[in-house]
Amino acid sequence: MSGNVASEKGELRILGMRLTAIDAQSLCDHLNSLVGVKVSEVIMHNLEFRLGKLDATRLRTERPGATLNDLIEHLRTVDQLTGVGITTVRSPSNPSEPVEVEVANPSVKGTEGAGKAFIFSYWAGALTALLDKELDMKNVVYDKEKDIMRCLITPRDAVTSKGENAH
Repeated sequence: MSGNVASEKGELRILGMRLTAIDAQSLCDHLNSLVGVKVSEVIMHNLEFRLGKLDATRLRTERPGATLNDLIEHLRTVDQLTGVGITTVRSPSNPSEPVEVEVANPSVKGTEGAGKAFIFSYWAGALTALLDKELDMKNVVYDKEKDIMRCLITPRDAVTSKGENAH
């Protein structure tokens, strides 16, 4: 599992996927300034959630014998190779409890707007596909001193039943 740049083709390939390197913080900040924090968060959430679901579904198809932990580890590696940060995923022993996702040294920092969604909506989508239940992000916090963002990925019913909106 490694990333490489095929300069003769002008491509960046990581784990077999062609990607493009961008300044994600600048993108998120600009999107926030163009359409506002709420709208940019919804736009980014929909994009990243969809990408997470697609990647997890593709990964499950490519690796039918892989365990849930193997698939999560693969996605964590993608986060690291693409520069998102060092992601930790803590699955609870009780499936009705939230999954804790933490990103150390995140490429985008923010507890609202496009930045919040950029970091965690991907994981909400991926875990939705892997756990086969609708999940969403809740309680996003950023510890500036430790440079760590944290989030709970919670069953969607639990988020909306308490009158809270994830985006």
